[in-house]
Amino acid sequence: MWNPLSWVMEGAALVAIALSNGGGRAPDWPDFVGIVLLLLINSAIGFYEERGAGNAVKALMDSLAPKAKVRRDGKWSEIESSDLVPGDMVAFKIGDVVPADCRLTEAINVSIDQAALTGESLPVNKKTGDQCFS
Repeated sequence: MWNPLSWVMEGAALVAIALSNGGGRAPDWPDFVGIVLLLLINSAIGFYEERGAGNAVKALMDSLAPKAKVRRDGKWSEIESSDLVPGDMVAFKIGDVVPADCRLTEAINVSIDQAALTGESLPVNKKTGDQCFS
């Protein structure tokens, strides 16, 4: 683990050995070993915490992956948006994110927020035959 606390502890370990090894005295091994053990424990805890955080982020990203309700071979199923192909019939309802660029084949009171594309702050009304962009 490379952070300022580790650097200070490494420096303390080196100073403990360097300063205690003068004047004919034996090196101060207990202090050195104690500091090194603290460094190892600190590194192990840091590794464990970062691994846990990485797993949590991965789980969150997997749960937030956009899904689409799609009709293939006459059956409706839910798949990831990245698996959509041209020709898929997609259904979405109020509050859903448009999973891919599409053309509306049926639309009743459809308003889509296109602020990310056009900068328009108000939703745009759409009708049958209009294009929707993800």
